[in-house]
Amino acid sequence: MKFYLSAAVSDNELAKKIDEYLSKNGVILFSHLQNSDTPATTFEKLEGLIVLTNAQNTESGYLCALAIAQRKPILYLLPLGNMIPDEIKLLQSNPQVSKLLMVKFFQENNIESRLAEFIDLLENGRGDWELPTIKFTWRISPRIERYLRWKTVNTKKTKADWLREYLLKEIIDKDEEYKGFLRNI
Repeated sequence: MKFYLSAAVSDNELAKKIDEYLSKNGVILFSHLQNSDTPATTFEKLEGLIVLTNAQNTESGYLCALAIAQRKPILYLLPLGNMIPDEIKLLQSNPQVSKLLMVKFFQENNIESRLAEFIDLLENGRGDWELPTIKFTWRISPRIERYLRWKTVNTKKTKADWLREYLLKEIIDKDEEYKGFLRNI
């Protein structure tokens, strides 16, 4: 999973804490605050946007618009006690956009739980977030391809949908080690 973090330079210490937490949990984070040796990526290849906002975060509006245009989920983090900006209230009032926007208030001691909620929603689905967005290619034998073709004709599903719903979901649901990992997030 890959996210972009938009934060003001004044929030650099909190951004480092977010980066450490996400890295520990298998998430790759990109940000303008990182060193120049951090590999670049295009916005299209990201799964979501995290906005850590304050008055000095001037890029957040542009990045939110870009994320909405590309139907990327957004975690909009506001320090507890701040008001939701009028432009975000306007976005929340739009039924299509509100599906992509998660606004959460935080304190330093609960920011990790806010991040965990966002990851959980992306992995387990909420509205438009359930759509597969990551392309994965693998090689299969002719025998497996024949079986998948037969199976999808009888189930009225695509091969990818059938594999996701019946095979991979079942494996994930039965994987106790992975469930333990998720409980520790």
